Amino acid sequence: MSDHSHGPEAAHRRWGYAAEREQQRAGRAVADLFPEVGVALEDGDQRFTTRETDEWCRSAAGVDAWDLDVAACEEAHLAERFFTRADDGLTKPWEGRVWVNPPFSDIGPWVEKAWVEAAHCETIAILLPASRMEQRWWHEHVEPFRDGRRARDFVGLTTHFLPGRARFGLPGNREGVGVGSPPFGCVLLVWRRP
Repeated sequence: MSDHSHGPEAAHRRWGYAAEREQQRAGRAVADLFPEVGVALEDGDQRFTTRETDEWCRSAAGVDAWDLDVAACEEAHLAERFFTRADDGLTKPWEGRVWVNPPFSDIGPWVEKAWVEAAHCETIAILLPASRMEQRWWHEHVEPFRDGRRARDFVGLTTHFLPGRARFGLPGNREGVGVGSPPFGCVLLVWRRP
């Protein structure tokens, strides 16, 4: 898009201050949530989607596999093609059936990017903490359009609240064995072209 008020760069500018505060909280929160790791995690956003959660999310999204994982790492990715933090999935084009487990400390730009990319992707699914529905990004980019309300750009957006609490894996423990669940539920946002 040529309009500089939209897109990932604008999202970074708009959400910058709030994201910094939220990232600081997220770093502390993850260390508190997973004390059995035994060490403080330098990166509070480094948690992996387990196979069990992936299966549930693929079923809810109506896909059998992901073509692209845009917020992944070498140790944990759900598609053969993936972007790491160094690749910066917010600046790359997305295509096909896209999986996003974004950094929970900086969600807004990922939701905004999903709207930009949804017009040419088959499906985009983003796993988010359900406890963030009071955030500005939810009220601007999710609430007015979800579940059949006023579809935007001819793309449908649905919300799927995961049952119970999802368990996440950690570095060195991909499936999160012995790791507790965070104290919040999660929601899957799914964009699909009709």
